[in-house]
Amino acid sequence: MNKQTQEPNAQKKLFFGLFVFPLLIAAAMVLMLSVIVFLTKEDETPQSLISSIKTGAPSKKWQKAYELANELNHQEGLLRSSGVMADVIHMLNDDTHYDAKTRAYMAMALSRFESPEAEGALRSALAKVDLNDVSELPIFLMWAIGQYGNPDSASEVLRFLGSDQSDNRKTAAYVLGVLNNQKAVKDLKRHLDDPANDVRWNAALSLARLGHDDGWEVLVKILDRNYLINAFEMDPKQIETVMANAAKGFTHIRRKESVPILEKISREDPSLKVRQEALTALQHQQQSK
Repeated sequence: MNKQTQEPNAQKKLFFGLFVFPLLIAAAMVLMLSVIVFLTKEDETPQSLISSIKTGAPSKKWQKAYELANELNHQEGLLRSSGVMADVIHMLNDDTHYDAKTRAYMAMALSRFESPEAEGALRSALAKVDLNDVSELPIFLMWAIGQYGNPDSASEVLRFLGSDQSDNRKTAAYVLGVLNNQKAVKDLKRHLDDPANDVRWNAALSLARLGHDDGWEVLVKILDRNYLINAFEMDPKQIETVMANAAKGFTHIRRKESVPILEKISREDPSLKVRQEALTALQHQQQSK
């Protein structure tokens, strides 16, 4: 499993129509971190958490940064103050006093602010990150930028399709579909032949989201349960997620060859979730007739 499946991730919700399978965090690891946070959690505000991050031991900073991202996710109004945002931006940019993991959670925290200044800070930070950075930072920055859905951000994300790190490429491939910028289409098409499976899958899903069927064959392949079972070490839940989201891709593109494939899956697949997604996609296919 890649590095991201070994690290806790504060985000488990689907925040866009197409979900990124490669960024799924193992449920057991998430549960473990949640238990740790619950057992050690005190009644803290964003301000007190920021103070703890500034003064805490280096090994504890990222944990408080994680808590801050979660706290801001549940707080509204005055707690999302300009002062808090300014502190978060400062720590995101301070690579001298804060490690990459802490700064990665700062990026997630910053995405909670519905502010052009916050979005601009994220884009600026990503522009400074090395293309082949192996830490969580570029991945979390791209994820945070995707939260804003601004097509103008595609230029900062696009360059990571050229990274040597497949984690960076697969995240970029996904986020480019979310940002809905047609300028990404040409580069996404090139990555339908990427050596990494995750990158090919995300490129195909994003192209579908952008209304292009060039990744149709890739989507059909990952709708084949037997192929996934035989070719990859996936558990049933992972296979369900991959197939369900491949089916979602067919809600954005129409090809008559898709109909019999979706009909068979909607009748025969053992997963109710996959069958339902196939039915939904089939309805979209039929509406285009």
